Amino acid sequence: MRTFPKSRIDALADGIFAFAMTLLILEVRLPADLPIRDSADLIVRLWALWPKYIAYVISFFVLAANWRSNIELLRVEQVSSNVLRWSVVYLFFITSVPFSSSVVGAYGELPPAVWLYAANLIIVAALSLCLRMSEVAPEHRLHLRIGNAKTMFFMASAVLSVVLSLIVPGYAMYAYLLNILAGPLAVRLLGREV
Repeated sequence: MRTFPKSRIDALADGIFAFAMTLLILEVRLPADLPIRDSADLIVRLWALWPKYIAYVISFFVLAANWRSNIELLRVEQVSSNVLRWSVVYLFFITSVPFSSSVVGAYGELPPAVWLYAANLIIVAALSLCLRMSEVAPEHRLHLRIGNAKTMFFMASAVLSVVLSLIVPGYAMYAYLLNILAGPLAVRLLGREV
């Protein structure tokens, strides 16, 4: 079976994460031709960016958490061509986060925007689960279980956002704030801190 150096995938992933995280902020801007007459008008216009900024913050920290999970575990040195293929698919969906984030930032009060964003993030989470299972060195299995528990919690918050979009669409994105509890809950459920 042909293998590939994991370090090359990691280098590509670092670049893609950096680029995707940078692209996110480009959606949070005031139009250049926006007539602003005074400070009060500027404050009103900045406040109107709030939905886009929330999408930016959530997406930035989701990407940061995925990047961290890529680097925090001791991984194998070589990967199979199958892992390489799935890594490329995973990185494709990482590069899709700025798009789904911009859609939900602009149209977060509409359920389909929330569904698109949640679907993108659920796919990213599912692929990261699969990749971590195939790449982690055996001595890091406890770290892996804690990371997987956090990822499952994240996926549950994405599903909750979809449900909320059907009931109170304007508040659906706040379901992702529950992920603040994911780390402490994962550690508590698995019985020890890492």
